[in-house]
Amino acid sequence: MATLSDSSALTTAQLTSVARIMVAGAFFSTLGSLCILTVYVNSPTLRKSFAFQLVFGLALAELGNSFWPYFFMPSEGAACECQAVLLQFFSFASIAWSGVIAWTLDQATNTERKIGGPAAPSLAASIVGIGDPTRAPDVRKFHLAVWSISFILVLIPWGAGVYGPAGAWCWIDPRHGAEAHALRLICFYLPLWCVIAFQIRTYYVVYQRLNRVTLLASATAAVRADMRREAREREIARGEGGDASAAADVNDEESQKDDADMEATLRRLLRRLGAYPMVLIVAWTFPTINRLNNYVQGNRTGHGDNYTLYVLMAMGMSTQGIGNAVVYGMSGAVRREAASLIERWTGVSVSDWGIGGRGSAAGGLARLARETDRGTEMSAPRAPSSSTHDGGDAPEAPGRAGHEVLLEVDESLR
Repeated sequence: MATLSDSSALTTAQLTSVARIMVAGAFFSTLGSLCILTVYVNSPTLRKSFAFQLVFGLALAELGNSFWPYFFMPSEGAACECQAVLLQFFSFASIAWSGVIAWTLDQATNTERKIGGPAAPSLAASIVGIGDPTRAPDVRKFHLAVWSISFILVLIPWGAGVYGPAGAWCWIDPRHGAEAHALRLICFYLPLWCVIAFQIRTYYVVYQRLNRVTLLASATAAVRADMRREAREREIARGEGGDASAAADVNDEESQKDDADMEATLRRLLRRLGAYPMVLIVAWTFPTINRLNNYVQGNRTGHGDNYTLYVLMAMGMSTQGIGNAVVYGMSGAVRREAASLIERWTGVSVSDWGIGGRGSAAGGLARLARETDRGTEMSAPRAPSSSTHDGGDAPEAPGRAGHEVLLEVDESLR
């Protein structure tokens, strides 16, 4: 039975070293994914979080994506084809979940409104439930979309019969010529870079929105501080000092702490926005270059295998699982739940080790949501009140569902 070295210009020793790099990366990806999944399964709080339900989907895909390197240079046949199917299915699913998280964050932070009301949500947002205050977002629809599309993209190369050796592992076999290279592009690399481009665009837009909200919240906080100072001066002038002044000082301290929480939350979000697309860029830049080299050099010389590019490709791909685990999963919320599980299962307190993470971000983003509502209400013309014309109740303030999702996104991803 033919081996991988029979279909590659690389030696068996070179292919083995590349495969070992992938196995090492897969080991750490497996550990990271299992840690996140274990915490999720044993934490009722995280299971209720819509944002972490998305992280669960990503961790599930990364766990599956960590299995295919363990086949370790299979010979052509059933094992080779199984490795190719696992690689295609779970690698694409992981990338798709990263795109879903980016899209959700975009929808959650979209507080821009038309005059007199909220901006119309997209069709996808309406289907999932983001932006609709009458129902919770439905993560099952994301699961249906991600796993179904991944399965379809597995079937296309399988139906074309092009799975086989592809360097140090099995995937779409370049020996099938132009058809194989076209399927590599259509079934993986084109969707991959579309997701990366979408992530870059999305996080840039979110960054701009949060910057605008920061300015709005700061201005509103300054106005409130002036109003509190004037009220305190009037109380002192009327001789109503003492307990009233002390209470006002306490309120000022709480308000300042709230402002500080909000600013810290915004700074943290702004810093981390660039990390999300970087996971895919780091993981897939050299694999893309290597596969392009396979195509170009393969057409010229019959073999497009370059050992250095394969080593860089393996090192890049090995970072995806652990990168996603750190950026999306190893958050303050996860660390707190993990510390709680360790203490419950072993009786060993780990709170002094710094594993539990920082405090909740709810105070900062709850304040952010309120300031955004107040700012848009002050800056936009008031819509005619329904109670004035037909006796109905005033409509609920728009955007609340988006703010709640934003709270969950920050708390689960921080």
